[in-house]
Amino acid sequence: AHRAEAGDVMLPGRTYSPATILWILRKRKWLMIGPSFLFVVTAIWVSIWLPDRYRAQTTIMVVPQRVPENYIRPAVSENIEQRLLAINPQILSESRLERIIIELDLEPARRAQPGGMPRVVQEMRDSIGVEIIKGDLFRITYAGESPYIVMQVTQRLASLFVEENLRDRERIASATSNFLESQLESARTRLEEQERKLQEYRQKYAGQLPSQVGANLQVLQSAGVQLQTLEESLSRDRDRRLELEKALFELQSQAAVPPRAAEPLPPAQAGADATTTSTDLLTSVSGTFSKSARVEALRRELSGLLQRVTADHPDVIRVRRQIGELEKSISDDIAQGLNSAPSSDPVEMARMSRTAQVSLQLAALDKEMARKVVEQTRLREVAAAYQERVNSEPSRESDLISLTRDYDTLRDTYRGLLYKKEEAQISASMERQQISEQFRTLDPARMPERPYAPNRL
Repeated sequence: AHRAEAGDVMLPGRTYSPATILWILRKRKWLMIGPSFLFVVTAIWVSIWLPDRYRAQTTIMVVPQRVPENYIRPAVSENIEQRLLAINPQILSESRLERIIIELDLEPARRAQPGGMPRVVQEMRDSIGVEIIKGDLFRITYAGESPYIVMQVTQRLASLFVEENLRDRERIASATSNFLESQLESARTRLEEQERKLQEYRQKYAGQLPSQVGANLQVLQSAGVQLQTLEESLSRDRDRRLELEKALFELQSQAAVPPRAAEPLPPAQAGADATTTSTDLLTSVSGTFSKSARVEALRRELSGLLQRVTADHPDVIRVRRQIGELEKSISDDIAQGLNSAPSSDPVEMARMSRTAQVSLQLAALDKEMARKVVEQTRLREVAAAYQERVNSEPSRESDLISLTRDYDTLRDTYRGLLYKKEEAQISASMERQQISEQFRTLDPARMPERPYAPNRL
């Protein structure tokens, strides 16, 4: 039922006028002033008690390799974010930070306490900051209570980043080169094995390979032409032999007819002369046959020599001289056999001379036909062998395509690995000589002049 007047303060369940509120504040002033004073004094004391915090920083720039990438490809092609992600865990590892703490003798009292070193290491890790400024710059910061120590730690961290980047890049380049070397050795072994298989196959089926089909067909065609020519020659020789046999038969038949003579000889003397003449003629013909065979053998030997040496070779001159001597001896034997016959009957002497000549021609023709038969057999064997080679060419081509395909693949793989290995070795050498991409300290750490924290005001 109570109505609030203008200016009254409404509180939950009650309404206070301004005069009432002022009265309450005057009555409770020490209750409000005391805690406020205590809080202000405590804040001032805490702000004075908190130690100063100093922060040092250094800027590191990524320097690209001094050799154009068009000539030498780098072994490590990561951007700055990827490089820092790879290096940060190594730099901020417990072993590395412990080494820095021991080298700079930080917090000796706290390290002496049980479990003190891990806490000091964790505090140092939390105080380190790595920030990428832009594409090729990043900043390393470290905060601590001593300006000189934060400067030293920042410089040490910067040198660790530079050194670790060089070692990491060199390690990656060397590992890449060693890996490619092992792969190249494996590829070389497989390539040599495939080369050996291909060589063995070519040696085993020499003359049956697809590349030799043209030569095989040419030899087959040549053998066919020679065989046809030889068969035609044999046919002519057979006709010639029939003619010689017919002529010899006619000459032998004429021997049965008594020769005309102006004065008949006594029977005993005629029989003795005929016997002597026949014996001398047979002896002459027999010797002539053996010499003719020798001439044919020497002619074959001369043909073989002319295929290997020139006409001025001593062996060629010797064989030709022997052939000339034997031909002259054959002519002399024939002339001697004819001269040994009685000269009383010129017709009989002419018949006997013709008989001897026909017999010689028939013997020479038989030997020539025998030689041609042997050559015919050889040509048929050659034609059959080369025909078999031509027939086996499709299967050889299929096998050779398979072997060659595997060989080409291994050869291309080997060439690619060899090229990459050479590039990796050059890249590793470039990393060792420190002419590749590297970190360089652009702004070295300086000793901070004033603390950055706490903000006492």
